[in-house]
Amino acid sequence: MEFARTLPLSLTVIALLGCGGGREQGAETASADSAARVADSIARVASTGEVRVANVMIGKRLGSENRIAEPTFQFAPTDTVFVSVGIQGAPANAKLAARWLAQTGKTLDSTVQDIQAGKAGNKEFHLAQPKGWKPGTYLVTLFLNNDSVEAKTFAVKK
Repeated sequence: MEFARTLPLSLTVIALLGCGGGREQGAETASADSAARVADSIARVASTGEVRVANVMIGKRLGSENRIAEPTFQFAPTDTVFVSVGIQGAPANAKLAARWLAQTGKTLDSTVQDIQAGKAGNKEFHLAQPKGWKPGTYLVTLFLNNDSVEAKTFAVKK
């Protein structure tokens, strides 16, 4: 007799749980669709609009796509210093420049790279000293169309 009374209640609970599962799956699908739309929007913003510097890293070695594979701010006198610059946008041509300064303020090197319309990605600059870096602090400043956009300080130790 008790089984007869609890059976309708048990079936109701099972039915409600079953219906709720469909809603969770729908919510998961909607969440995945929303995440995909956000990723598409980010990619569209990164490849359109005014050219801009997105990410600057400094290190001892470059990896794939001109990205820093060994990031650091401390170098040995014989090291080559690499700077990776992430470029976004680029609907028109632009110029990206790096100016390397010694601790005395003297310019060691200045290099300019052209950024072609629609060519976002990573650009790289590097500098080594033929007779080795003198121990101390150095600065590399990046310019986009003659406007300073980023500066990185690095140290050379014995």
